Amino acid sequence: MSKEQIKKAMTDATLADQNDRVAHIMDEWYAELGKNGCAVQPKASTILGTILAKHFNSTEDVFDRYMNTKGGEFESFWASLTNEEKSYVEKRRQEMRDEWYAKRNATDSQANRTLLKG
Repeated sequence: MSKEQIKKAMTDATLADQNDRVAHIMDEWYAELGKNGCAVQPKASTILGTILAKHFNSTEDVFDRYMNTKGGEFESFWASLTNEEKSYVEKRRQEMRDEWYAKRNATDSQANRTLLKG
């Protein structure tokens, strides 16, 4: 993969999600490399992207913290999360719940419950 192809891929990623700080930093890095006439090996780009993603995109850490939060600390933990983080935690919870039922060939009796109107 050439430097131009990598730069285009990173630019496309930046355009797809303007909040992706990793893509923004990588794009800026490629721009500076280009200005200075430097080239970089694709493996180095992959390593840098992985390291940056680990530090900036910590949504996985949010779910780990959720799973390890003690009951007495849960209310303040939940209040400290953004709406995006809350939706991520809820999505992961539902995935784990679905997986648990699927492994046991069981059905989730709460999944189809509706409020009776009278």
